[in-house]
Amino acid sequence: MAARHVPAGVVNEAARELFEGAPATLERLGRATGRSTDFLARKAKREDWRAPEDGAPFDPEELETRLMALSDTLVGDLEAASSEGRATGAYDKGKVDALSAMLRMVEKLGEMTRVPERAAEKQKRNDAELAAALALIDARIVELACELAASLGGREVEPGGGGAAAA
Repeated sequence: MAARHVPAGVVNEAARELFEGAPATLERLGRATGRSTDFLARKAKREDWRAPEDGAPFDPEELETRLMALSDTLVGDLEAASSEGRATGAYDKGKVDALSAMLRMVEKLGEMTRVPERAAEKQKRNDAELAAALALIDARIVELACELAASLGGREVEPGGGGAAAA
């Protein structure tokens, strides 16, 4: 069944509601996806969709898997709409707009689920950069200390050697 045309304002409103934590009811999902509530109810029953439990822990990996599957489906639908448009010489603007809005929504949700992962990666990079900078500073301090010791004692000091060499 093809998606019905839903005005962009309605799609955006439903997307915002979902984004801000509103329950993902079939009616709200229908407004966000351009599908009828009856269609979504049949699909949910056929595919054994499960409603989220109140207080259930959030699993970003599961959500990312679901978003990837949804994204694949939407890309397929967009490709079909594009092929149909090329074949007929006219594109269904409503369908393309709805699919584009849904893909943006999936992309945004995907970005939100990867925030903790990205923060950890960024922290690792920052830690590595800090370690490298501290190693350079430490090497320079040793170098300066050796130069100072050599100038005070009149002998050459080798860094890390622990002793003095005759000049």
